[in-house]
Amino acid sequence: MPPTADTITVPISRSPHLPKRPQTVCPAYVATRNALRERAKMKMKMQSQDLLVKVQSERQFDFFYKEPCLYSHKVYVNSAKVFETLRHDSKEERSNPILQRKIQQTLAQRVKDIPQLEFEDDQEKRLTFELAFTALKFQGLFEDVLDDCAFFVTYPEHMEDLGLVMVILCDYQTRKFQRRTPFTNEILNSAATDVEDAISDCKTKLNAALARHRIKASAPSIEYLLPETVRSKEAIGSKQPVYTWVNQIKTSISDVIEQFKEEGFTLVNSEEKLVDKQFAVDPLCSDVLMFPGEYREDLVDHDLYLGGKIVIQDKSSCIAPHSIKHLLGDDSDIIHVNVGAGLTTAHIASLINNSNNHAWAFGAKSTSESKAIQAQFEKCGIKGIKVPTDSFLDIDYDDSKYKNVRVILVTADCSRSAVTNPVDFIVNEGEDMKILKDMATGDVNMSRITELSTAHMNIMKHAMKFSKVQAVVYMTRSIHETENENVVVKSVEYTNMVQQRKFPWRVVPPVLPFSGEEIEKKIGIIGKYIKFHPTEKSSGCFVAVVTREPEDAKEAARDVLARAQARGLLPTKKSKEKLVNSEITNGEVDHIPNGHDAEAEPKLLPKRGKKGSRKLPVHHASSTPHPKAYVKPQGVSPVASYINAAMKWRRHSASTKSTVSGMSVGSRLYQSQTKVFTDKKLKDQTRHVSEHIKVIKHPAPFR
Repeated sequence: MPPTADTITVPISRSPHLPKRPQTVCPAYVATRNALRERAKMKMKMQSQDLLVKVQSERQFDFFYKEPCLYSHKVYVNSAKVFETLRHDSKEERSNPILQRKIQQTLAQRVKDIPQLEFEDDQEKRLTFELAFTALKFQGLFEDVLDDCAFFVTYPEHMEDLGLVMVILCDYQTRKFQRRTPFTNEILNSAATDVEDAISDCKTKLNAALARHRIKASAPSIEYLLPETVRSKEAIGSKQPVYTWVNQIKTSISDVIEQFKEEGFTLVNSEEKLVDKQFAVDPLCSDVLMFPGEYREDLVDHDLYLGGKIVIQDKSSCIAPHSIKHLLGDDSDIIHVNVGAGLTTAHIASLINNSNNHAWAFGAKSTSESKAIQAQFEKCGIKGIKVPTDSFLDIDYDDSKYKNVRVILVTADCSRSAVTNPVDFIVNEGEDMKILKDMATGDVNMSRITELSTAHMNIMKHAMKFSKVQAVVYMTRSIHETENENVVVKSVEYTNMVQQRKFPWRVVPPVLPFSGEEIEKKIGIIGKYIKFHPTEKSSGCFVAVVTREPEDAKEAARDVLARAQARGLLPTKKSKEKLVNSEITNGEVDHIPNGHDAEAEPKLLPKRGKKGSRKLPVHHASSTPHPKAYVKPQGVSPVASYINAAMKWRRHSASTKSTVSGMSVGSRLYQSQTKVFTDKKLKDQTRHVSEHIKVIKHPAPFR
């Protein structure tokens, strides 16, 4: 909803290190900022006068103060076009089933046929979609108000400008029906001027009609007339921080942090609430920085953002790139389905900066969209990414140019039911504007969700047909199992049944540094899936990783250990002997290159002992024993030794109060740098190794 006099926040003074905004800025943006500064000065001056008490000062301020308008006539016209394209069914259409079916069938075509909108900058684009989204939320209320006032009976010439009437009425009621002052050098639109005159003439009737509806519903404001689901998401979205990831192709994380510190920002713990000039590093994504929400505009002006060194993107979009980071080899290629604006693909390229990977980004529907995405890659200094206009389902999975593709990322075109601020996703990530229509009402259309899940399964099945692909990462921004777990499970079962390959597809947990407490309490990770619900931290998301895994246990163990040895995650024979003789001195843990501590390493990988053979029970549907029941070989397998030793080490560390931190096994295995934890609380925590993270490395990039 557009800000009002009571909700809008006066921007904090800019840092001297921040560059000046380019001259091509939206006029509404500059005028609004100047008006807000003048408002703050006026209020402070009036409250400082000794002759006026505080209550009198507030009343005088409200009487003389004129609400600033955020929107120009150009924003009005563009918002009206978006509203006309996405508007909900009218009363007549809702009462007539034939018209209702017709509207549903033509909605997709209307979205495709929307006139090309031109924006001077991202701020003007944000204002346009923000106003259109607010008008969509209050469409039913405004229709009733216009009918009560007989607006179109008095002004029948505006019947064809319904969208323009709706967006201007939305803005005027927010500003208490005060007349808008044109911006400097603004080009006025004659149709918008006529609508403004008509609304100003009927402002008394319109305001009274709005008051009657509010009083009838016992609502403190018209915002309380919205559905509870819509209001709750707005409340959550308004408190969320701003996330930026560091483009490691152009700079480093340490350099960016130091620059923000020099500008007066303070680095704090990610668990703390960010206030004033504070920022933090996200615990799951090491290259993602968090800032208070009110600093969004300052970050847009920052030289790091303008130079492509940092990118503003929600945390929910950064989980999938970090899940892919450990799946790619040095010469492996990747395919990204539904690329959007290209920020997620660019993030993947930033994380694998030192490799020779190539990528194909599918999702551009026209040549102009493809060029816009390529321009985004060029801004970030990324090369080697191709953006074809072909559909992913139409490409040949046996084509030789995809022979080096090892990972496919599918960011599904889902219902976005876990998104809290749809305008940000449209502006920053190039999401389809149709999400404004779905999120304006808060209703759940299960028939549409079923159609989307069917389309997602077709994409997943096609992705798993590539013979050289070793992992498929599936991501949605939905909270519905129909679009999440059901799609993954059904796609894997169907593909394994049809292909009947030696290495079937299996769901494995993503490699992210979740703590033992998060795993136990199911915070962010549930079973083998990553699943975040919308919170004040970020929007929600769902991520699943599907890889090819050998069915034979011994072959799987050899494959896992070979890959771990090649990656440097396991020590050599000499280093293992050295670790056995190492000791912990003065309460400090010796560091080793692969990220393990000196005490845990010899216990994590003990020598294979000679134990008697033991048969493991095999469960079947019938009571008769299976003729090929699995019998454990002589000795203990490497994987079993690794897991059992880890369990013994955990019990030992709990009894001796070891100084080793309570990090999860997966976290230590995949950290690029070793850390020493000096916090006494972390030292005393008991290690918790969940069942689903007892894996050395995945997927199986077998040769």
